[in-house]
Amino acid sequence: MHLTEEERAMASGRFGKGIKRSMDLLVKFGQAFGASRMVRVASAHIMPKGPIDLLKEFTEGVENAPTFCTLHPFMSAFDPEKWEGMGIPEAFASQELPAFNERLAIYRRLGIYQTYTCLPMLVGNLPRKGECISWIGSCAQLFVNSLLGARTNRDGAVTNLAVAVTGRAPYIGNFLDENRRAQLLVRVRHMKGGLSYTDLGAIGYYVGEKARDRNIVIDGLPPDLDLSRSLALLAPLPASGAVNLCHIPGVTPEAANVSDVIDESCERISVGKEDVTAMKGLFGGTGPVDLAVFGCPHCTISDLKTLAALLKGKALARNKRLWIGLPYQTYQLGQAMGYTGEIENAGGVITSSCMAAIPDAPFPVSVKAVATNSFKAAHYISRLTNGRVRVYVGELEACIEAVTGGVFRQ
Repeated sequence: MHLTEEERAMASGRFGKGIKRSMDLLVKFGQAFGASRMVRVASAHIMPKGPIDLLKEFTEGVENAPTFCTLHPFMSAFDPEKWEGMGIPEAFASQELPAFNERLAIYRRLGIYQTYTCLPMLVGNLPRKGECISWIGSCAQLFVNSLLGARTNRDGAVTNLAVAVTGRAPYIGNFLDENRRAQLLVRVRHMKGGLSYTDLGAIGYYVGEKARDRNIVIDGLPPDLDLSRSLALLAPLPASGAVNLCHIPGVTPEAANVSDVIDESCERISVGKEDVTAMKGLFGGTGPVDLAVFGCPHCTISDLKTLAALLKGKALARNKRLWIGLPYQTYQLGQAMGYTGEIENAGGVITSSCMAAIPDAPFPVSVKAVATNSFKAAHYISRLTNGRVRVYVGELEACIEAVTGGVFRQ
C-alpha cells in the first residue's frame, strides 16, 4: 500500500502512540482488502460506548480529532440524565455512569461533537456528494450512501475509531465507483390505497432479507417520499440483511434512472401486497402493551409534531411507558414549538438514546410487550430480549392507543 510522507510519519509514531496504533490497524485492514492507498475522510461518526481501555489506547497523545466527528446515540437505551424516568434498572445505571463520564472527558478533549444521534446529517454533520467518510451505525451508513451520495463503508466500531483519530481510511469498498453499482433490482408492484409508513418498513424488511449484503436499486416507489418515509423504507434493510447502498431513482444523486446503476447481470425481484402482509404478520396481533417506542432511526421534527398532536390532552395509562428517541437539538426545536410539552405532559420520555436498545436491552422488568412503528427496532428488541418481550409493529396511532388506555391492534 502506498502511504504519503505524512501517513508514514503517523505509522512510525512521530505523532504519538494513539495515532501509530490506529494507523497500524488501518494499514493491515487496508492490505487485507487490497487497498492501494489511503484517502482523507471528510467526517467521522463514532460509537459512544466501547471498551474504555481501547478508547484510551487509540487516543493516547491525540489532542484534537483531525476531522469533523460526531457521536452515535446513547447505547442500550441508557440516557445518563433520563434513565430513571425511563425505568432503566438502577443496577445497570450504576455500571454505566462511571464509564460514560470517563469516555466523555476523552471526547471533550478531542473536540468530538456530542450529538448522540443516529442521524448526524440532521445536526450539522452533512457530507457532500462524492465525499469519503467513516460513519458507524448501519442506518447512518445506508442513508449517507443512498440519500446523500457521500461514500462510507460498513466500518466496525474499532476501524471507525481509528479513522476518526487519523482522518484516513483505506480506499476500498463503497469509496470506489465500480463497487457502487446495484446487484439486485427490486420492483414495487402497485398497491391500492398507497403505502403507509409501516408498509414501507415492511418492504425494507422483506427486501433486506432477499438482498443480504448486495447493493440494490428499488423502482416503483411513490414520487413524494419525504425524509421520514424514506427512513422507514431504508432502516430495516441492514437489519434483516446487510445492505449498505440502496439506489432510489430520482433521489440517490448518482441514480437519476435505474439504467444508471444496473447492468444485464443484475438479478430482479418484485415485492407486492402479499409480501407486505407477511412481514407485518411477523410482528402482528392484538394485545396489551407496556411500552411504546419511537425513534429508530431517530425522529425528525415532523415526527415530533405528529406525536404531539396524537398525545394532546391525553395521558399514558397506569403502568404504561412511552420512549421517543431523537437528537437533543431536535428536542430544543420541539420545545420551542410546544411539541415536547404535549408529549411530556402525557407522561412520555424524550431521549437521545438508541431506541433499539442495542446491545444490552435493559428494559424495565415490568415490560412484557412493546409497540413500535419501526421494523428495525422490532427486529433487535425481539432478539436482544430472547423473546421475553413481545414486539408489535403498527402505525403511530395504533401504538399511542395501546399506551393511553386501549390495546394494540395492527
